[in-house]
Amino acid sequence: MAIVTPLKKMIQEIEIKYRSAVSESTWRKITGSINFINTYQYLTKQFPINGEYDFATGDTFVDGIQVFEFDAEIINVWAYNCVNGTSGTTQLDLKVKPKTGGSFTSILSVKPSITTASGGFVHFGVGDTKTGCTAPVLSTTNVNAGDAIRIDVISTMVNAQNCGLIVHYRPR
Repeated sequence: MAIVTPLKKMIQEIEIKYRSAVSESTWRKITGSINFINTYQYLTKQFPINGEYDFATGDTFVDGIQVFEFDAEIINVWAYNCVNGTSGTTQLDLKVKPKTGGSFTSILSVKPSITTASGGFVHFGVGDTKTGCTAPVLSTTNVNAGDAIRIDVISTMVNAQNCGLIVHYRPR
């Protein structure tokens, strides 16, 4: 069975007036609009590290946590860095902890990293290829209501400024 193309189409008043026939065209618009919402609706959690971040590595709970109000699917993780450091590599990790207990564990099979070769003002997401960057790879995409995520700093460039992760997710 084919999926109706997700298109945002406005329904005209004449199509739903009293005693008007609901045509296949109207149902196609309704279905396409629902599929549009299901495909393109998302929420964002940003984990910024503002200013110079040449601090001790191994920091956890950087910029707090995000708790999910509903079952969700993570659809992308973006990493960014504004001002490169003079040496080293910045590497971040995204971890999840189930509401039911346990500990924070990485949901990335490949953690995003940025080197001085990337140049300034770089951003990249899952599947991207950029010089001096390693794109994140998600090992799991589903989180449940009440689960929490956080970022940890694995390593940092010396004298670098303004980096972080942006997580895009949608209800499932």
